Amino acid sequence: MGKLLNLKRALSTSTIKAVPLPDVWTGLASESIKFRRGQVCMVAAAPNAGKSMFSLVYAIKAKVPTLFFSADTDTATVLMRSAAQISGHTQLTVESNMEYKPDYYAEHLNKMSHIQWVFDSSPSLDDIELEIKAYVELYGIAPELIIIDNLMNVAAETDNEWAGLRAIMMELHDMARKTEACVLVLHHVSEQSEYGSPMMPPPRRSIHGKVSQLPALILTLGYEPDQGGGVLRVAAVKNRFGPHTADASKWATLFVNFASCQIGDQDAQGRAYLR
Repeated sequence: MGKLLNLKRALSTSTIKAVPLPDVWTGLASESIKFRRGQVCMVAAAPNAGKSMFSLVYAIKAKVPTLFFSADTDTATVLMRSAAQISGHTQLTVESNMEYKPDYYAEHLNKMSHIQWVFDSSPSLDDIELEIKAYVELYGIAPELIIIDNLMNVAAETDNEWAGLRAIMMELHDMARKTEACVLVLHHVSEQSEYGSPMMPPPRRSIHGKVSQLPALILTLGYEPDQGGGVLRVAAVKNRFGPHTADASKWATLFVNFASCQIGDQDAQGRAYLR
């Protein structure tokens, strides 16, 4: 049977509408940066620039049904970061409190029951598909947000690294269409020295493996540390639904405290608003 579709009939499907997920930061919303269902989105950055924490904080605050494949970050680290984010304590304080009382943060962690986790360090595409099916069977619905942390950890079916990454991205693109979930993929960029200061978001051409064709939205991150916190610059280097600059010459600014896993906007007085 053919798959022809009249566009008027397509208006009734959420996939075609690319329904936005909730806004978490006004700084991004003001730049028309939105994660959307039925689309592949990407967050790319150098190591330690904050992409894993960015996706974790977004998932916690968005409060939508989420399936999080944390291949690059282990269970203990995610646990401490999550407890710190929700409680406002530093990760060192969280670690100390949990040594004293293992269930110290149980009530805090109950606030993120909308997130289910998979900690396989090298999942294949088949593994990811099976976990999604298990999620649907358990909850009766598909997740609205699927996070892959990160693309380099997904097992490829070819020895050619770049060809493998492109094949994985094509499958994830198909997965987003079928599940109507936003598939948020974290990825690496080339060495920052080629593109200027690591404090600035790198351009789209810096993304590893030439995999920038399929995502509807690509964000790159630059992190500038400061006393007691720092600045996270978020550039939309590709955005099918809004403005973007491929060279990352325009960005939104968020304030971060990595010690307590806080990422927030600034308030009316220009101070960091992290809770």
